[in-house]
Amino acid sequence: MKQIIGCIAITALFAFTGFNGVFDLSVTTTDGNDLPLSQYQGKKMMVLVLPVTQTGADSALLQLLDTLSIRYADSITMVGVPSYEDGFADDSLESLLPWWRSLLGEQFLITGGMSTRKLSAYQTPLFSYLTHADQNSYFDGDVAGAGEKFFIDQDGDLCGISTPDAAFDEDVFKAMLSRTNP
Repeated sequence: MKQIIGCIAITALFAFTGFNGVFDLSVTTTDGNDLPLSQYQGKKMMVLVLPVTQTGADSALLQLLDTLSIRYADSITMVGVPSYEDGFADDSLESLLPWWRSLLGEQFLITGGMSTRKLSAYQTPLFSYLTHADQNSYFDGDVAGAGEKFFIDQDGDLCGISTPDAAFDEDVFKAMLSRTNP
């Protein structure tokens, strides 16, 4: 019941405050600072649910995303989010951050941990926006797991999703980068 009330409250908040997309939100950085996403307005954004399992496949994905974040730095901001539901714990940040940073350059924004799932009573406003069609006008589903990517256009509107199990390469990335909200 608390989850339903929380979702209604967030939806009502967005409806009455003139919510204009992801650039109206902020995230908490790994050092605990509040970072308004409005500073990236006018650029496209990709939000990635970061893996925490340090496998070869996870490392390869992060290396690919680092290459793309450098190559397309002028047109996209990449944000990595550790998900509590996908195994992240605040006390693991000290061991995971060096691994993430060894594969993702400083241009890749890494946030503090977030509750990403719809069923979480603590789902963050960012993931509430990304997973509720009544807020993003596009997608109404839950986060499928670490490696999921959400693409946001330069106006702050969700315009694409790549699930963790979907094949992902530079061609898919460029196709998602060129999309606009349907």
